[in-house]
Amino acid sequence: MNLRPLLFLLIGGIFLQSCGLFGIRLKLHNPNQPGRVPNFSREQVLLGEMTPLRSSYDVHYYDLSIDFNPEEELLTGTVYIFATATEDLDRLQIDLHPNFEITYLSLGDDGPPLQYTRKERAVFVELSLLKGSSFVLYVDYNGKPKKAKKAPWKGGFVWETDEQGNPWAGVACESDGASLWWPLKDHTADEPDSMRLHYTVSEELMAIGNGQLESKSTIDGKATYNWYVSYPINTYNVTVYIGKFKELKQPYTGVGGEEMVLTHYVLEPNYEAAQYHFEQVPDILYSFEQQFGTYPWYRDGFKLVESPYEGMEHQTAIAYGNGYENDLNEDTDYIILHETAHEWWGNSVTAEDLADVWIQEGFATYAEALYLEDQEGKGAYDSHLFFYRLSIKNKYPVVGVRDRRWFHFRKNMDVYTKGAWILHTLREQINDDDLFRDILKTFYETYQYQIVRSKDFVAVVNEKTGRDFQWFFDQYLYEHYVPELEYTITEEGELLYKWVKAVENFTKFRLFVESDPMPFVIEPTLELQRQPLPKNNSGEWNIRIPRNMLVIVRENDKLGE
Repeated sequence: MNLRPLLFLLIGGIFLQSCGLFGIRLKLHNPNQPGRVPNFSREQVLLGEMTPLRSSYDVHYYDLSIDFNPEEELLTGTVYIFATATEDLDRLQIDLHPNFEITYLSLGDDGPPLQYTRKERAVFVELSLLKGSSFVLYVDYNGKPKKAKKAPWKGGFVWETDEQGNPWAGVACESDGASLWWPLKDHTADEPDSMRLHYTVSEELMAIGNGQLESKSTIDGKATYNWYVSYPINTYNVTVYIGKFKELKQPYTGVGGEEMVLTHYVLEPNYEAAQYHFEQVPDILYSFEQQFGTYPWYRDGFKLVESPYEGMEHQTAIAYGNGYENDLNEDTDYIILHETAHEWWGNSVTAEDLADVWIQEGFATYAEALYLEDQEGKGAYDSHLFFYRLSIKNKYPVVGVRDRRWFHFRKNMDVYTKGAWILHTLREQINDDDLFRDILKTFYETYQYQIVRSKDFVAVVNEKTGRDFQWFFDQYLYEHYVPELEYTITEEGELLYKWVKAVENFTKFRLFVESDPMPFVIEPTLELQRQPLPKNNSGEWNIRIPRNMLVIVRENDKLGE
């Protein structure tokens, strides 16, 4: 999911208070009070907790069929949930929004109806299974899905018409969960190994899904598009696009020589614009392959699909609604760049719980800067990150509250911008670009197609560097504030410095001090430290502590008194 719309609104209010994007005194600050964690709704608890009613079975395959009626904004569907009992069970939980009626629920489509109760989106199903049993739940349902108030941020369906009056629809549900529109075990910790999607629409329309199109059939004025996802997929990435699209194909050869045809779907009047605009896609894919590892979905392909909302990283079927404009620079469309980065960070390497969503959003945001560095050099990288620095609030820890369906971007965009700056600051601390890039690639290659926690990234950092960086992540992931350093130069030419705000074990952080005649490094602690300074050729003591990391630095003439 992209952060740009909310970010621009925020930065608009901050910009006049700043000294410029590339100046030294950017307004990184710690608030007087941390942000308040909300009182979670019953729905957020039921969706967020991995209770025994959910952990007692593992889903490995979904087969989802939906007939879409855009005129009435109605869905009629069935799903087969293929799973294995990991414990003896007599009850389990699946999830479906209460907007939908369940018309039949059974073991297999010919079994007797199962008893169930509903609370919010949770559906508690009564059945008896032994540990190790394979089973198939069959759910028949229909109803009108929740409409998105502001897709993709406030999730749901978007029902629109294109300029020619044709139905044009899509769905986005990262923050809210896929049970907004189909029945499933709606928790990010359980990804199916594969999935089939059968979408039926009027024959003059197309219905685009994730993965590869296996077949299309037409009967009685309706067309059914059959899509197959051959890899694991996090369920909020399962999607559909309905519209009068035209197919656009691009050849792509990856870093390792793998070949793939990129198949995009755009509204017919925009076909020529898309042909030209999407020329940037192969370069973006190639750069990310070089930096992170092989594109994860070669069998399932890659496509951009024109959507009635700005964008969303749906696996192999990215929502594109940015008007065919290069808005990051003259060659790069922000939506294409950011959402493509999610094919690695978020889609392949997926946070087990939204508490760790910085692994998805922070890494994808940082990937933007790495791409600009790859294309234009370090100056473009620095400028991009300093722009994001303006929005960092430091009101909430980057790692959020576990076991709640809470993607707290509404109050905290730091999972994007501060997440990116954490990676940048780690790069500066490691001070070895080859090693840092190896860490990113190793983390990706180790955990592709898997779910992760923040601790998994910390473990890779520690293993690759041969050092313990827990102190670093204790500060930047689990505290809301950033470290604050104060310093002064005494009349005798001593540099006095200390952390005035930092976690207790934050004692290995290296600050690179620019000094005439010789730069040097300091490692502050919470105790006052002193260091004599040599005079420069003018007989003065002259230092500068750059603000190029996630640290607040300020001079305090009274330090040491």
